[in-house]
Amino acid sequence: MKKLVVVFLASIIVTVVLGGCSSNSVVDDSEWNTVKKTGKFEIQVTSAELIDNNLNTDVGHETLKLAVQAKNISKEAVPIGSGDFYLKDEDGKKYTFTGSESSLGDVVKAGKTIEGYGYYSIPKESKKMMIVYNPFQSTDQLKWEMTVPGKK
Repeated sequence: MKKLVVVFLASIIVTVVLGGCSSNSVVDDSEWNTVKKTGKFEIQVTSAELIDNNLNTDVGHETLKLAVQAKNISKEAVPIGSGDFYLKDEDGKKYTFTGSESSLGDVVKAGKTIEGYGYYSIPKESKKMMIVYNPFQSTDQLKWEMTVPGKK
């Protein structure tokens, strides 16, 4: 019985220690995981991580992958896509969607939810970014502040 308790406590300690280790997708002091609303969507950026991307040929840049979930709260089908989002650095420079086969994009029926990804080429030295949702030909705009994963 004592061995069982010791093994149990050891496994809890290992879990806590490993869970506390830094990860490339952990973002502290950011509001990116907050659900925000427009008249048509409830949108949440559910994860942010730096990824290896051989297609990103921008010198001195790396690829930030954002996972987005959007629920259509209107009474009609509405389009949304990765192109409706951009990143803005502390100096105000914009970084737009760079493309991928698994990107977010579709016409979402009323009451339905879509999930997908946006990929953005950002300078390696970037530490803080603002995620901006601003769909084409719309006055809707949402903003989330974030610290780039692994960059405090």
